[in-house]
Amino acid sequence: MAGLRWIRLNRTGIDNVPQELAHLEKLEHLSLVHNNVRDIQDEVARLPNLRVVNCRHNRLKNSGIPADLFGHDDLSVLDFSYNQLKEVPPDLDRSKNLLVLNLSHNHVTDITYLDVADNSLETLPPQLRRLTQLQTLILDDNPLLHAQLRQLPALVSLETLHMRNTQRTLSNFPVGLDSLANLQDVDLSYNDLPRVPEPLYKISSLKRLNISNNAITELSSLIDTWANLEFLNLSRNKLTELPNSLCRLTSLRKLYVNSNQIDFNGIPASIGKMHDLEIFSIANNNLETIPEGVCR
Repeated sequence: MAGLRWIRLNRTGIDNVPQELAHLEKLEHLSLVHNNVRDIQDEVARLPNLRVVNCRHNRLKNSGIPADLFGHDDLSVLDFSYNQLKEVPPDLDRSKNLLVLNLSHNHVTDITYLDVADNSLETLPPQLRRLTQLQTLILDDNPLLHAQLRQLPALVSLETLHMRNTQRTLSNFPVGLDSLANLQDVDLSYNDLPRVPEPLYKISSLKRLNISNNAITELSSLIDTWANLEFLNLSRNKLTELPNSLCRLTSLRKLYVNSNQIDFNGIPASIGKMHDLEIFSIANNNLETIPEGVCR
């Protein structure tokens, strides 16, 4: 039995994972579905070759999941659905090669960080709006073209929202985003936006905005509503000028407008009065000389 690689103990009525499993050092697949298991022993969690652990429909609590379980380089599937978890296991970020994670039908309500980047998501589940404690949501690199993302305004604690390369357009830009009073960091780079969506101008709490690699041709004078903005990346768009109201962003420290179509007349004369500006990147534009305002 020492060479056993796959074991299934589904619907056996067990309350504990048998200690004998700790001796199966070649075990790769462990299935304990539909039992009464309350915890997984440390010795079992440390089995060196575990790839798949299926504990669906048990009585697991967070205290019953040892941290060592997440230290396996080959661990690819974890199913803890239909248990009694109240939070996402804190050591989950150690599972660098995890492909499938199922935590559905638990009591998890206090998720603060959710990263689903680089998948094949075409929509978001309506249940997402329940995550009222969520502070960071990463949606980068998903084909969300037909998704209106109506769940977002319900995420009242959201501070960071990254939607890089999610096929955002003016028609599918999330309505009500400006109601998120805590939103500070937005990434909309690599999308199909011809201009900055109007709701963005209403988010006065913004500190960081990356809207590079779009098709933006102009900026509204409403840009001065971003009074707290510290970082602005508008690189690789189609801008020909910067509005004078940009110079009223007194908190701005880093401004990137490289690879646009800005010429000498497109730079506000008062740009040099932005005393807190540390980085002004305007490479690869249409300048023939450095504007005097930059040197003041």
